Amino acid sequence: MLLHLSLVVFALALLGKAARVQLLDGDRWAAEAEKQHMVVAALPAPRGTIVDDRGEPVAISREVLRLTIAPNQVRPPSAKRNDRDSLAKELRALGVSRAVIAKALDSTRKYVAVPGVFLPSDARKVMALRGVRADWTMQRLPSGSHGLQRLVGALDATGKAQSGLERALDSLLTGTQGERRAVRDRRGRAPWDSPSGSRVNARPGHTVQLTVNRRLQELIERELLDAMERTGASGGDLVVMDPNDGAILALAGARKGRIAPSVTPLTEPYQPGSVLKPMFVAWLMDQGRTRPSEMLNTENGSYRLNGTTFSDEHKEAAMSVFDVVRWSSNVGTVKLVTERMEPSEEYELLRDYGFGVSTGLPYPSESRGQLRDPSRWSAPSAASLSIGYELQVTPVQLAAAYSAIANGGEMLEPALVREIRTADGQSVFRHERRVLRRVATKESAAEVRAMLKAVVDSGTGRAAGLAAFEVGGKSGTARRVVNGRYSRDDYDATFAGMFPMSDPQLVIVARLIEPRTQIFGGLVAGPMVREVLLGAMAASDAALDLKVLARVAKAVELPSVSDSAPPVRVLSARDEPALPELDAVPPPREVAPSPGRVVVTLPFAAEQEAAGPRALTPVPSVRGLSVREAVRTLHAAGFQVKLARGVRGRTQPAAGASAREGSLVVLERGS
Repeated sequence: MLLHLSLVVFALALLGKAARVQLLDGDRWAAEAEKQHMVVAALPAPRGTIVDDRGEPVAISREVLRLTIAPNQVRPPSAKRNDRDSLAKELRALGVSRAVIAKALDSTRKYVAVPGVFLPSDARKVMALRGVRADWTMQRLPSGSHGLQRLVGALDATGKAQSGLERALDSLLTGTQGERRAVRDRRGRAPWDSPSGSRVNARPGHTVQLTVNRRLQELIERELLDAMERTGASGGDLVVMDPNDGAILALAGARKGRIAPSVTPLTEPYQPGSVLKPMFVAWLMDQGRTRPSEMLNTENGSYRLNGTTFSDEHKEAAMSVFDVVRWSSNVGTVKLVTERMEPSEEYELLRDYGFGVSTGLPYPSESRGQLRDPSRWSAPSAASLSIGYELQVTPVQLAAAYSAIANGGEMLEPALVREIRTADGQSVFRHERRVLRRVATKESAAEVRAMLKAVVDSGTGRAAGLAAFEVGGKSGTARRVVNGRYSRDDYDATFAGMFPMSDPQLVIVARLIEPRTQIFGGLVAGPMVREVLLGAMAASDAALDLKVLARVAKAVELPSVSDSAPPVRVLSARDEPALPELDAVPPPREVAPSPGRVVVTLPFAAEQEAAGPRALTPVPSVRGLSVREAVRTLHAAGFQVKLARGVRGRTQPAAGASAREGSLVVLERGS
């Protein structure tokens, strides 16, 4: 009976336990069983693609994998197969180092992570071996120039956005992860999808189309580096903007001896100098406080106010307001602004042009520049601000301000993103022209454009001119602050140009930091604008409306060069210093505008050269140009040219070397 009673108790306990397992804890144990037989894996989501304005990818994602090896699970040699030798062979094929392969074959180790990522097609054979685990991930592949990659930004090793547009638009670019449920085989691998489980596909992030034109971007980056080499500058910036809708078409920055950590036209403000003068003149004309023909006493180029002396490079007893802009008179500008504007009006004008505030572009570290409230101004501040001192602006802010002058007085919101689309192609954002405010009337903007055209035709910016098209712009040369004081040796040279003047399509802001061959913006930054325009016209897809260019082009034909006769000599113009108390130099000679893109006919006879001392000028680089374009470029720099056989595009003296204006440069045109 005791034995029977024990068996009954045991049976009851067994039934109770079975009931508990199946009825009370059934769901939990079923889930544990499913975990042993099933595996749930996350499917990585492709990050959204970033493309340029033509739809060419500049940042794409692709699926890759990381390999992890359990050496103690790798099948040892047997009569049928040798997985250890196969593993070593496949790892060598993937480019894995010998040290890592040795660790992967060390059976005393439990876990070895293979450095790097691999394409699935390359790692297919090694993935089939026992003891090898593959973890899928997404890899970001940037393309395009270095400047474009800095604008796009970067991700860290885990795929987290760190900088640039990647960070600013991270919520849009990040996709939604998927899920895969698979059945394990007897080796613990999961080669099959579960027939009863669900599979959720990953959803890619949004596609972002930029306003940046890749061809134009590459062009300005090359020109910026060439200009730094020609002038000995320590750095520079270039910005190209469409003045009709605010789209930034290209922007580049470079610093000598170091890689710029960010897009410097957006992040590094500076004191721009005389490029701000046209904005004050436009406002004064709108208020009826001046007119282009009004004559001003310019004090023979020297004027003292509040203890500061303001000097002009082009010294005259009197100038019209038109010539004040054309010759960049510091004296005339200071008198106009300080005598006819209140400090509050001056401050509001600069704020209306976007200085001292963020542009709103989707770039994380964009600088707003610096513009102090009038309550913090000193006695000379009103005068200094009128000629571009005591404030800091970025090249992009300056381009946006000049776009307002180019389009008839409307301040537009700048844009870097053209469109954002979902993975299935549905547009969720499209850039449209947005007017922030009107900063000038159409009439005053047209008057200022005429002044800017005269700056290039016969004023301080002749080095930026093209013979076949009308170009306008304004130069600026400002002392840099070194150790809290204005330096007499270091300058920022700027030229802000627009093209073509009858129907502006491009606004270009060029800046060089600490140029050594010349300091004046018209001489060192003006040629950068000209070269960018020539390159943009030569490119078939550089965001220019060729119909407009055909309509506004002028018929120009100039005599050309031959081996036996020297060419006509074209002198370069001098720029203005645009800052107080600069040592006086002789005023610029009255010279013809420099030639640009013209038709050249051989041969011709040389003109008589002008007498007098001539300045040293760097020989421009003509690499990659045709013979005619190279000749025109050398003419524009003020040199005589002789053609010779040799290496095409090479010059004697070499590009970057300094030579006297009017001296002979030998241009090799190939064998």
